[in-house]
Amino acid sequence: MMSDNVNRKSSDKTRWLLVGVAGVLGVAWLVFWFGGFSVFGPPPRHLQERWEAGQFDLSDDERQRLRGISVEFDPSNERDADRAIEQTALVGSYVMKREEPVKRREELAVFQEDPTRKVAVTTEEFRHFYQAYANQDHPVFITSDSILNAFHRILEDSILKLEFRQIERLQRLLPILDERLAVTRRSADSEVDRSARRRAQTVIGVARQLIDPSYEPDSEIRRIVQEETERVESGSGQSMPDWLGEPKPSFLAIDYSRFTPMGLHTRSDVLRRHYRSVRWLQTIPFYVGDDEHLLSFRLIAEAADGTNWASFAETYREFFGGTDDWNLQTLNSLQPDRSDSPDSIDTLRSKLLQRLDAKGPPSKINDRVAEEFAPRNSESLSLHVLSAYRTPEAILFQATADWTKTPPSVGLLLCTALGSKLARQRLAESNESESIAKIDSLGRLLDDDSVYGEYLQCLATLLNPIDSSPGFMSTERWQLKSCQTVLGGWTQLRHTFALQAKQNRIVLNQSSHVGAGFVEPNPEFFRRLGRLASRIENSLDELGAFEISYEHMRFRLNESARFFMLIRALEQEGIGINKLGTHLTREDRQFVYDAYEKMGESNPKNWLSFGQLDEELSELSLAAIVQVSDHLERGELPNDRAARGAILRGERSSNRVRWLRLAEICERLGDLASKQLDNQSLTAADEQFITNYGEELAALLNYELHSASDPLDDAMRCVSVLTQANGNHVHIAVARPQAIYVLYPDHGQELLCRGAVFPYFEFTDDAIVDDQSWKTRLDSATSPDRPRWLEPLFTDE
Repeated sequence: MMSDNVNRKSSDKTRWLLVGVAGVLGVAWLVFWFGGFSVFGPPPRHLQERWEAGQFDLSDDERQRLRGISVEFDPSNERDADRAIEQTALVGSYVMKREEPVKRREELAVFQEDPTRKVAVTTEEFRHFYQAYANQDHPVFITSDSILNAFHRILEDSILKLEFRQIERLQRLLPILDERLAVTRRSADSEVDRSARRRAQTVIGVARQLIDPSYEPDSEIRRIVQEETERVESGSGQSMPDWLGEPKPSFLAIDYSRFTPMGLHTRSDVLRRHYRSVRWLQTIPFYVGDDEHLLSFRLIAEAADGTNWASFAETYREFFGGTDDWNLQTLNSLQPDRSDSPDSIDTLRSKLLQRLDAKGPPSKINDRVAEEFAPRNSESLSLHVLSAYRTPEAILFQATADWTKTPPSVGLLLCTALGSKLARQRLAESNESESIAKIDSLGRLLDDDSVYGEYLQCLATLLNPIDSSPGFMSTERWQLKSCQTVLGGWTQLRHTFALQAKQNRIVLNQSSHVGAGFVEPNPEFFRRLGRLASRIENSLDELGAFEISYEHMRFRLNESARFFMLIRALEQEGIGINKLGTHLTREDRQFVYDAYEKMGESNPKNWLSFGQLDEELSELSLAAIVQVSDHLERGELPNDRAARGAILRGERSSNRVRWLRLAEICERLGDLASKQLDNQSLTAADEQFITNYGEELAALLNYELHSASDPLDDAMRCVSVLTQANGNHVHIAVARPQAIYVLYPDHGQELLCRGAVFPYFEFTDDAIVDDQSWKTRLDSATSPDRPRWLEPLFTDE
């Protein structure tokens, strides 16, 4: 019996040992099968983090090596060598039919549960608005959000190209100012003269170092310039450097977080450097009451004399109107005849104070770390090399700022100022009667003929009641939807103009076929937006924004070079192009795909061949990029006709034709909205326009041909608009478009229509949050909450 027990125990041990060995071998086999991966999938390569850290940037040594590689461009590119840089017609877009089932009325339980409810935003998301409209089997509802998004994408693309022209100009101007300040140094200078010149050289030197890391400052200011550059690039902390003097109640310290690039300036290193340089010149004050400061500022003005500085500084005046600080142009206007001997400092100060008495304080918005905001005080009166522009809502936030309490929702403040009765009611319910009174005291905030002012006037039409409109438009939920549309549009506008606009800081049913669908019945909005699009097109044309920009070309090529360096790095890590699907995480795979798709027609791979993308083709593409970039850096196109055709095919500009087509679409939407309000029947051409609206939107967003079938996931926008007294930043943001369902009345029945809207968010953070970080938050397990006052608009379906 004992022997049997021993044998049984021995047998059990053997059995469990075999099971254990089999388990180990099984795990080992799985590890081998997945190429060394963990059993849970491939390890993350953190490609986006590596991209942003500059790991895929071309070094100078690598560029030199690539210049020696012989490259032959595909001869077929020669046919584009003489093509115009500007398109004359918008390339069409084709969206493949989606296979997902279309929701019908009985599937939207929220309408069944509450028969009085006619509007609901569901959880269904789209990467881009056009996906909600293309190839639909049921009536659509064309929202103002959808055309606003197209407007803003075209605006951002246009301003991006204009900013590259600004970069070229600033890169030329700063060395001129720096060199002129250096050569005016005289041995007979007084101590005040020497200090003033040193201050001027320091301010210009930091700006130059920020935009050009290779710049070597004068030995006298090198340490200060390098220290300031490091602080600015760190984007954190507050301090008053010794060279700026003692803190004042109106300027306690520099808040270095405000140098963190936002908006479109996060797209590349050259844009980030430009952002910091311009923001620096907007930040540093020169006090009118201080001899050294005023003399220093005049030295900079004299150095800028005879250059195109004024043209550079005034580029965006048509868009905003007035600047919010006195600048170099202010000083020059006091002494228009440059042949006269320069005024003494006392005379100059006297003229500035006379201007203060005659025209009032220049600044209506505080953007400094300060204990007080007293623009009429001559001690705090200052000038800036560059000035940010004043916006109506910034004046609004300044008027309602109160450091003693948490500020109210910036969205509610803006909607109230634009005329929303619902927003006013929500403010009153939040015990913000004082804020309401201050809004009322501002009078007509929108009496502004700038592009920015006209845009806000356009948004305000969405908040006004409309005669003969369907009943659902008088409900609270529709009013909430209108407020959200206004705030979504405003967010996109501030995202585009994050650098130019001055930012506040607080002192301390299923039925038979019934037609293609409906347009949001607000004809005035659509027509105003169309007129604004035409105005912007004219303004951009006068600024040269549609002309060829070599700096913009180099930017695009540099981004392409980073992609091919990424592919080469993956090849070296044993991950060829045919292994991306199995050897990369979903996030890394999506990042590679997005980086590839962003190149579009300008993909240098197509310059050479349409073959398989591998390490050899990446190497040749990189060599082609470097060699073409050398030509662009000299301000010329390649002589080789195949190379010239390749670059021109990818760079052709569609921005002007996009603006023109947008204006036409807005006019058509306005006509359709009027027909609906007048109960007129739509023609077959009208029905066809609504049917094709999704593809029209896709074309406006530059999705050509079949590329619209798989769009980039880049609709999210986030920007900081206000800094609280404690240093936290108030952000406004929009997420991916979400489906909105509307029960639209039509001939005695209610038809379920689907459109899309932009969800609006507000939040505070101790750091600046950019678009990518915002996207990461949205996709995390703890995504941010929507503003509570907008919750009734949404449903969890």
